[in-house]
Amino acid sequence: MVSQTLDITGVVCPFCVIRVKQAMDALQSGDELLVISDHPPAAKDSIPAFAGMNGWQCSVRSNAPGLWEITLKKEDQ
Repeated sequence: MVSQTLDITGVVCPFCVIRVKQAMDALQSGDELLVISDHPPAAKDSIPAFAGMNGWQCSVRSNAPGLWEITLKKEDQ
């Protein structure tokens, strides 16, 4: 299993989702991506919804005020 980090602080939608898609496309099944975001719509809505559409596991936690960590796990479909 590979674990990578993608820092998208300062990036807004739809570019947050585009960057996540590019990073996830490079991963294999079972790999994880930790996304760091300061954009509330991306952290709370866009990225979790996109993960669900793609069958990825997703968990979101607030790391600090205005900063979120989104953990995505790529699964076989």
